[in-house]
Amino acid sequence: MRKITFLIFTILFGLCFQISIAQTTILDQSLLTEGSFNTFSPVSVTGTQGWYFSSQYGAVCNGYAGGQSFSNEDWLVSESIDLSQADNVLLTFSHTRGSASVLNVGVSQGWYKVFATAAYTGDPASTTWVEVTGMNQSVPSAWQYISSGELTIPEAAKSAATRIAFRYISSNTQSATWEIKNVKVTGDLQGINSFKVTNWNTEWLGCTQFGPDDEGQQMENVASAMISMNSDVYCLQEITGSQSTINTLVSLLGDGWAGNIVPVNTENCDQRQAIIYKTSKVQFVSSSQLSSGNSAQGNSYSYNWTNGRFPAVYNLNLINGTSNIPVTIINIHAKAEDGEAMSYTRRLGASQALKTILDGSNYNSKNLILIGDFNDYLIGTSSNACSCTDSPYKNFIDDEADYKGITKDLINVNSGNPVIENFIISNELFANYVTQNAAQEINVANSISNYYNTTSDHLPVSATFQFSTLGTTEFVQTDSKLKIYPNPVKTELRLYSGQFKSNATIYIYDLTGKLVLHDKTSAETINVSSLPSGLYLLKLGDKTARFIKE
Repeated sequence: MRKITFLIFTILFGLCFQISIAQTTILDQSLLTEGSFNTFSPVSVTGTQGWYFSSQYGAVCNGYAGGQSFSNEDWLVSESIDLSQADNVLLTFSHTRGSASVLNVGVSQGWYKVFATAAYTGDPASTTWVEVTGMNQSVPSAWQYISSGELTIPEAAKSAATRIAFRYISSNTQSATWEIKNVKVTGDLQGINSFKVTNWNTEWLGCTQFGPDDEGQQMENVASAMISMNSDVYCLQEITGSQSTINTLVSLLGDGWAGNIVPVNTENCDQRQAIIYKTSKVQFVSSSQLSSGNSAQGNSYSYNWTNGRFPAVYNLNLINGTSNIPVTIINIHAKAEDGEAMSYTRRLGASQALKTILDGSNYNSKNLILIGDFNDYLIGTSSNACSCTDSPYKNFIDDEADYKGITKDLINVNSGNPVIENFIISNELFANYVTQNAAQEINVANSISNYYNTTSDHLPVSATFQFSTLGTTEFVQTDSKLKIYPNPVKTELRLYSGQFKSNATIYIYDLTGKLVLHDKTSAETINVSSLPSGLYLLKLGDKTARFIKE
């Protein structure tokens, strides 16, 4: 078993203070996959047309059918978003209209609008909506996507259950198509800091023999994509040409970036793993290779790792307010599937040996991210050459107490199969991963001409982790703070008397703002034994307290 350890953050109680942090991504949906589209609910008020999903265009609504226009009012309503602790909340998205003959139909009449609400009733007609104003509607030509601009979510629409909605209208004489994708909500979450990590096989980057023909163009495309994804850490595979390749990439990114590859000295087209990171968010500590381990499945450790393409270890500090969070990244590039049964056997043997290492004393209490090109699925297998049906990484997936494959259910938008670019995290980070946030970076392929031939044959996959900049070493709190103890807590959280009324409702939120527990209480104790270990916010009336569940 891995030791369950948690970050103890420093908090100064009894002081009034504000924490200024970078904007956190609260909602990020491309709408270009069915899973993403299904986080929104299409609701038809009038008419028979409605919002529908397109893997190429995102969310689409069109009042034209069978050669004529129809009168419609259709809403696309988001999932619930907790904005109760967020300031400076901004909404952005990409959208377009068409066809050319009706490009601007209904714009002056307000047919295409965005709204938000603090309390959705389930019916757009009975919900009190607040219009989100300022949307850029100047589509220069049919089907040309434009940015909405940064739209401010009104204070009146902010709550623990905020929803945003897109409203489409057409008439029985005129209609246009409205297409929406890449919906993002960001804000300043008090006491919360986010770190985005991206995993990407960059296909022989730096090699003149293999991969895309134009090495300079590939390098520029990779840098451009990294800037657009705006991640804090990039874990890369198939980097060749040693540290010089990383230095070239960093120079294209500009100030504020650094990178590392191990081993530093390699042949021109030896495939290695590397990282690129923002120096404002990440401190580099050390790097190494896991170059020795157990033989498995009848093969040597080295042979299982593609004759020496060993896991790269990166020890980092995430800069989190006034504290640092140590994170260890294990960046792997497993044996590729080549149609031979032995390729599966080698991945299986490598996985078994790696888990033995990570379960050991050197790693079993670290904040660990296992990331890379796994060349196989986390559920089932991509191999057709053997009679196997289990993933070679089943040993990690089955150990649910210690590891979580956060990409195990992620589907590749191109193949319809599970992704092979995967993340597995240790239990120390379970509470910090933003649930269901892992996703392919579809926009990268859409924004780069001939992406799969000029840049990479893999799509990047990203995930976001959040950490509180606040913590606790004491239980006494003042002003609008609840007085609670013990803190950290294992089973029962206690409140000092006089802080609640009989039958009052308590609310407990996790780090992502998700409501995880609410109940009536008439006692001075709250049972939190069912909560996973992590950091939480307790609300009772207008008073709050943060606590750590062990």
